[in-house]
Amino acid sequence: MVVITRSDISPGYQAVQSTHSVADFSYEYPEIFRKWKEDTNSIICLDVKNESELLKLYDKLKGETQSVLFFEPDVNEYTSMCIYGTHEIRKKLNSLPLLLKNKQRHGTI
Repeated sequence: MVVITRSDISPGYQAVQSTHSVADFSYEYPEIFRKWKEDTNSIICLDVKNESELLKLYDKLKGETQSVLFFEPDVNEYTSMCIYGTHEIRKKLNSLPLLLKNKQRHGTI
């Protein structure tokens, strides 16, 4: 599973929006979600700069794998997407940074 969220929203909002896109993916593709859980259970969280980049990436990948684009009505914008991350898809995304990689940490797990 690959979750891609905008980096131009706050870290807390990124977490919420990422979670929304995974929840929507599990609803839209329950069989694929079950396969993912049984096969890998791996989640990769990446980011893009803004809504425009998110939409471009979604348009590029939506025909290649199961995908969900999450629209947040509270801000009237698309904020996150979740896609089934095949090996080929993950290779296409290897230039994207990890979510929150460039943000200052405010604590430890």
